Amino acid sequence: MIRIATIVTCFNRREKTISSLQHMYAAQEHYNSVSKDTIDIALYMTDDGCTDGTSDAVRKAFPDKEIHIQRSDGELFWARGMNYSWKVAAEGGAWDFFLLINDDTDMTEDCFLQLIEAEKYSQVKHGKEALVAGIIASKKDASQVTYGGERFLTHFSAKLQLMEPSGKPQECDLTNANILLVPYSIFRQVGIFYPYLHSCADSDYSVMATRAGFPVYVTSGICGLCDFDHWTKADDRVNLVKMSLKERKAYFNHPLHSNKDYLTLIWRITPWRYPFVWLFRNMVIYWPSLYYKITFRRYKQ
Repeated sequence: MIRIATIVTCFNRREKTISSLQHMYAAQEHYNSVSKDTIDIALYMTDDGCTDGTSDAVRKAFPDKEIHIQRSDGELFWARGMNYSWKVAAEGGAWDFFLLINDDTDMTEDCFLQLIEAEKYSQVKHGKEALVAGIIASKKDASQVTYGGERFLTHFSAKLQLMEPSGKPQECDLTNANILLVPYSIFRQVGIFYPYLHSCADSDYSVMATRAGFPVYVTSGICGLCDFDHWTKADDRVNLVKMSLKERKAYFNHPLHSNKDYLTLIWRITPWRYPFVWLFRNMVIYWPSLYYKITFRRYKQ
């Protein structure tokens, strides 16, 4: 039996959270029906101040599942909420894997088959378990990859390429945690997320896993669906220029768009870039028109 602790944090997305968990349990059932092994899942969910009844809805929808819900005050946001769940799960049992999922991501039926396939692939190729990110596609257009893993095309400028499915597991450099399988062996050496406020923790974790000597992979195919719900770089250019200086400062101080998180990530994974990134991030705040004029070619689309 494969013991998995699923790590989730949520805030007022009741329907999406229920849908995500329904798809996860369906994927578990499918895996158990076709595999010699069976997966046993315990859910550890942080309710970060939900006012829409998410916790009660989850318990009502899945009365026969092992579910542990921690409540907070709404100030944890994503990274700290995931860490809260992860800490409780780590104390709650002996696990083979931790499964990190976003509550707006729906697993495909064969998701666990792809995740375990990548683990076995890594065992054969490297002789050790791997950090495995699921490749995610848009719910509106399943041919459009939205999240998963990225590969550095150039290390100094940190130009990245989003990984496309290839029919077999592929090594990557950075991961998203929409669906992220963490073997206990990696957790034992790397621990939980670095204490970011909201974002960047999943990308950071993949680099820390690599530095600890573990392979990092994406799945062979699409194994989850989630729409990309952030501003594009072109959106940034239009919206940030329109803001007042006070509004831009508030924007980048908010945990959802934290300048601190992003600069911390740069310092931890590509420290040689930090002075340049710090300069450009401050240009975006104080002189956005000048910044986008300098970097026009990067943001013209």
